[in-house]
Amino acid sequence: MWLVPPQHRPFGLFLGSVAGIIWILSDGGLTSLDALLVTMTLLMIGAVWWIIRPVDYVWTDNDYLTSILGLGSIAVLWVSLGVLQDDDLLNLLIFASPVVIGGVIAIRGLFTQDNTQQSLMSLAQFSVVVIIIILVAIKVPQLADFFGYALDWDAQSLSTASPFLWLGFSYIAFRLMALLFDFRAGRLSKTNLSLRDTITYVIFFPAFTAGPIDRAQRFLPEIAQTKPLDASRMVEGTTRIAVGVFKKFVIADSLALIAMSPQLIEVTDGAGGFWLMLYLYAFQIFFDFSGYSDVAIGLGRLYGITLPENFDRPYLQPNVQQFWQRWHITLSTWFRVYYFTPLSRFFITRKRKPPNFVIILVAQLTTMGLIGLWHGITWNFLLWGLWHGLGLFAHKMLADNTRGWTKRVNARVWSRRLMYWGSVFVTFNFVALGWVFFALPNVDSSLNMLARLFGFGG
Repeated sequence: MWLVPPQHRPFGLFLGSVAGIIWILSDGGLTSLDALLVTMTLLMIGAVWWIIRPVDYVWTDNDYLTSILGLGSIAVLWVSLGVLQDDDLLNLLIFASPVVIGGVIAIRGLFTQDNTQQSLMSLAQFSVVVIIIILVAIKVPQLADFFGYALDWDAQSLSTASPFLWLGFSYIAFRLMALLFDFRAGRLSKTNLSLRDTITYVIFFPAFTAGPIDRAQRFLPEIAQTKPLDASRMVEGTTRIAVGVFKKFVIADSLALIAMSPQLIEVTDGAGGFWLMLYLYAFQIFFDFSGYSDVAIGLGRLYGITLPENFDRPYLQPNVQQFWQRWHITLSTWFRVYYFTPLSRFFITRKRKPPNFVIILVAQLTTMGLIGLWHGITWNFLLWGLWHGLGLFAHKMLADNTRGWTKRVNARVWSRRLMYWGSVFVTFNFVALGWVFFALPNVDSSLNMLARLFGFGG
């Protein structure tokens, strides 16, 4: 903010974000697989931008400069690895280039004046499917291992090739799909969709690996704003970073030593010890997740970008619905906007509409199941999501059938307070029990832990 002139700030954010993902993915030692993932990330963002940009969009000097800088960064990355000196890879590039160029020309040929918009809509839908397929390939451990070995062609490191860890792609995928969904719904601005700003939005380095998941409509206008780095913003940003670092590296990492884990479960006796480990894990994961969100938000403040809040006292909420309005807020909001609401609307608008409770049950279970699978495609993550889906459904049914009683309880101060704190206690314990599926590696160990919590098993 001090070194880059205000008029060049958007390019500073763009180049800083590109350099950031290269540095983050390298993790101390850059490999050909890391370079491939960086290249694929930038090319994928460029392809999505090409789809969603207005049909009458006119390329500007900034777009040409962005393309040159982006491709130049990729070239420098590959040259620094010495990969371009590999004859086999060079031959592959020589033979693959005409195929890629021919494919692009063929796709362009599909777009005539009569069907341009419809074709773009279809291409956007196809792109969402491709992104989901890549996301599934990364989330399934067996597929991640397979692609990790298949894509790392460096013979020297093949024996120790890491799994296909496309760091940050979960958040990249959701931002790209949000752009494509908003494009199909006509919600995107036609004035802020430059290639440079779109890339910066998707890979903005403070939120690259762990969110929050911002909306393009809110993020893009702030890129061009020239906010001075004054004392108040410096204090606000650095304070938020310090709080996040303290949460993550002091509180969360300390709790991790004594919180629920397969190793500690085996050496613990008594239901009281198991409940203590469960509660400690609940707070460990909160301070861990909210800590890195605070760091990202603080860094965003320093760079003049207001990233959205992601955690807001979730364990003090009186029901599961309000818990999910305060826990990983941007993730639950993404699913509500792009999945839950469209799915519910689809059922409601059918001529033979299912009963309302069926619509609610299916929408809640599938939404929360997908949120669980987003963390990893395993039975435990699915069960964790379904646990919360059932909780949300039960809360909805209970709230709809006890409105009169709730109104009478809230009429008195003492009963309202008692009701609130009792509901907080029940909600917290419901959420804490769900963490058993989230924290442990398989269904058997999770069921064993649940049994031990209630005095069964051994």
